[in-house]
Amino acid sequence: MESARQQQVGLPSLAAHRPLPPSVTGSKGGPWYTSHTYPTKVPPEAIEPFIEASTAPGGLVADPFCGSGMTGVAAVLAGRRAALSDLSPGAVHLARNHTRRVSPEQLSDAVAELDRSWMRRTERDLYWSSVDTDDGVVQGLARHTVWSEVYECPMCASEIVLWDATEPDRPLPRDIRCDGCRWWFDRRGGVPIASVPRWITLAPVSGGKLVHGDPTVEALNRIDKIGRRRVTRWMPTAPIDSSREMYIRSALHLRGVQTVADMFARRPAIALSRLWHRIGQVDDVAVREALQFAFTNTAWHASRMRRYNAKGGQRPLTGTLFIPQLISEPNVFEVFRHQVRQVCRLYDVLPDGEVDVNQASATDLRWLADNSVDYVFTDPPFGNNIHYADCNIVWEAWLGDPTDNDQEIVVNKSRRVEDGGKTVGDYQRLLTDSFREAKRVVVKDGRVSVVFHNSDDAVWSALLDAVEDAGLRQAEVSILDKGQRSQKGYKVRRGELVPFYDLVMTFDVAKKGTPRLNGAGDIAVDAVTAHLESLERSTSPQRQLDYLYSVAVSAVIGGGAKPVGLSLRAFEQLCNNRFERVGSAYYA
Repeated sequence: MESARQQQVGLPSLAAHRPLPPSVTGSKGGPWYTSHTYPTKVPPEAIEPFIEASTAPGGLVADPFCGSGMTGVAAVLAGRRAALSDLSPGAVHLARNHTRRVSPEQLSDAVAELDRSWMRRTERDLYWSSVDTDDGVVQGLARHTVWSEVYECPMCASEIVLWDATEPDRPLPRDIRCDGCRWWFDRRGGVPIASVPRWITLAPVSGGKLVHGDPTVEALNRIDKIGRRRVTRWMPTAPIDSSREMYIRSALHLRGVQTVADMFARRPAIALSRLWHRIGQVDDVAVREALQFAFTNTAWHASRMRRYNAKGGQRPLTGTLFIPQLISEPNVFEVFRHQVRQVCRLYDVLPDGEVDVNQASATDLRWLADNSVDYVFTDPPFGNNIHYADCNIVWEAWLGDPTDNDQEIVVNKSRRVEDGGKTVGDYQRLLTDSFREAKRVVVKDGRVSVVFHNSDDAVWSALLDAVEDAGLRQAEVSILDKGQRSQKGYKVRRGELVPFYDLVMTFDVAKKGTPRLNGAGDIAVDAVTAHLESLERSTSPQRQLDYLYSVAVSAVIGGGAKPVGLSLRAFEQLCNNRFERVGSAYYA
């Protein structure tokens, strides 16, 4: 795309200033979401209206915090070009493969060849198993194996297998009882001493539905023997330092984790390392990288982070490095085949487009010339919400060196400053440098849109001060509903205050504005009152706290003020004092 960037300089601007949508809603059910996991993704269909309102067809859209590359996908779908970059090599890997179409037929043929040449044979060697059922012993290929932590009773030192002490089809209880001495104790304070296989789901050799049951003695012996094998192919051993934010929050010191390799049990490690080696032997570069795209998501699913869920949908918890007490170890090869099918679904609907992807910090976009971009749409880290360098390391390390978390633009809560942790002031300074670069590369009449939200008014003030210091001037604010809630988005429903709806703030670079004033209360109350009065009396998600918070902050920012003192917790108290609350809904 070098020629495209050169052609852009000196040519008439393709920026546009059509009306922006006041609110947009996306969906997380499309192929953009199922092709690869990522802690946050803005739905492409929610980005498209902003691109179409801010550029003419053929215009160049940049995203310096590109993450999984959804801005690039939206640009391609809208008939625009895109220039994407990110500090993370994993993000570059995702953005490139999300926006560069590869023939689904070629991918399917490549997997069929892997199956024929070695994968089916290796799968039988690693995953052949048997379970005890009411109808007798059933043999077949294991789909997933549940591993349960074992605790030592603090009273009598007996071993307590968590799976045996709970009801697997119900949420884990806080307290469990020792069968030896009948003592009840809080499992959350217990220290695990082992992990044992307790339940297997397999595809019967005779065909038919999946079968579930206790592993037979033969199956346990096979698992034990495989667990004693060596990993003979390369796998990443990048250190996961104990000073990392998510190492501390996820209590990985209790799980014996020191490197990325420690995040995998022995059987998945053997399977993944062999699969990575074989993928690396595929001659066609585009096909090889698309297979690696499916592989990195497979690696995430095959880690010790994958939670057992009796209702189905076994997967790790996004946005963390949490290792659960009941682990669902999958059949690596079955997961890989599924992920390739998901990638093929993506490429079935992805049109060809012009997208350039580079690894670079948002604070240094030297690869883009001054005034060479028509529009910037970006989604920077939301303060202390998600630490991408930590959360992605389990799969990103397979690509080589993981993200340098010392350069990540975040706010640390657990990582100490002397260990490289960043304060709100550090966060503001790095954001200022990033927004200055965005202002430099965008055309004089162009727009810069920033997706953001946080429950902390201090982080909001840092973001707005960074925008102001960079010389950007606000035009409009829109509310973004990403559709399906993430794990963090659900917390507000359980009493933990985490905003779900994001704001899209769009700034001009050519207009001058006045400094923002502090103060938010009256503006917030007036905006929320007007919003509630505009709704029908019936219950609506737009009456709930997280949506109302977005309405309030949007009004405050749109009114030229900072949301000082308007944390989500303070806003809840404000709503409780000013409005009628019925369940989780508010009424004026």
